Amino acid sequence: MKELKILLPTTRLDIGGAETHVLGLAKQLKRMGHYPIIISSGGVYVEELKREGIPHHYAPLDDKRCTDLLESFKIFGGIIKEEKIDIIHTHGRIASLISKTASIVYKVPFMTTAHALFSHGGGLKYLTFWGDEVIAISEDVKQHLMDKFGVGEEKITIIENGIDTYAFNTYSNNMNLIEELGLDRDSIKILYISRLSGTLADLAVRIIKSFPELSRKLDKVELLIVGDGDDYEQVRGVHRQIDPMKKSIKLLGKRTDIPEIMNSADVVVAVGRTALEAMAVKKPVILAGGEGYLGLLCPQNYDLAKSTNFTGRNIGHLYTEERFINEVVRLFSVLSEEERETLGEFGRKKVEEQFSIKRMTEKTVKIYEKLLRNWGHFNEDN
Repeated sequence: MKELKILLPTTRLDIGGAETHVLGLAKQLKRMGHYPIIISSGGVYVEELKREGIPHHYAPLDDKRCTDLLESFKIFGGIIKEEKIDIIHTHGRIASLISKTASIVYKVPFMTTAHALFSHGGGLKYLTFWGDEVIAISEDVKQHLMDKFGVGEEKITIIENGIDTYAFNTYSNNMNLIEELGLDRDSIKILYISRLSGTLADLAVRIIKSFPELSRKLDKVELLIVGDGDDYEQVRGVHRQIDPMKKSIKLLGKRTDIPEIMNSADVVVAVGRTALEAMAVKKPVILAGGEGYLGLLCPQNYDLAKSTNFTGRNIGHLYTEERFINEVVRLFSVLSEEERETLGEFGRKKVEEQFSIKRMTEKTVKIYEKLLRNWGHFNEDN
């Protein structure tokens, strides 16, 4: 088919599952011969977009004040007219509001991807727009859209997160990184990656508070925490209390060298897309997040983990310090190195089979074709 010009609005381009998803989708669309353009309020991944030759435009999509909404709409309109956009594919609530309006005014097909369980109280249900086609990243997100927002099942397609298995692999050189961070080459390195806001920041605090007990039960343990957010200072305050000399706990803030950092770790604590990225670099993964706790990912709980988009939500288990400490101790005191490697190989295989970025993008382009056809903008010569 012909080159499609796809506008990809998202709230921001900082560390986070939806943000990484948009970045990976744009890169793969370009590899397939399409022309993606991203609009966001900026972030650490803007420089990577520039290196990839993917246009990025700033708009205040992280602010719902009327003046900012109007400014964003003007920016959308200018890009749609200048670039002759074929499809708006939106990721984020405020961006969807602007996209819906732009779709009506400029007669451009509009669709969305739902990356999580969106809040729906206080009238938010009626201020959230999902477009003519909707991608849900998991079965439980699809059910949430139907139950809480009244989205018709016929409009929803499940397309799981896509992981760039070229970027996330075991060949990343991490020797310089280990030196840069002042890590002990022989230590057990526990890595937690998340946006540090709300319940996810609370979890980072609880993991930090568990560190003294982990240090008593295991030799040479180091904890790395990657991410930024509204509650970063709260996390940093607890970090100072537990490890004032910053010898064993490293709070790294925003980073874009995630594959290298993951390759430096011995176990990754994460949920959602980040858990899949860790699986791709063959790391054991402990599924722990703000919505649930599933523990060490293994063949026995894989199907359950997948059904919750690797979050552990709605299964009745929540994080406790005791559960987490026992899991880490079992991983490094009971399981052998060979068993840990087997878990890593299992994770990589599942990502390659079910979650590659190429597979995800090809499915997404099929939705683009369907949407254009429904709008009468597609024919067999495209």
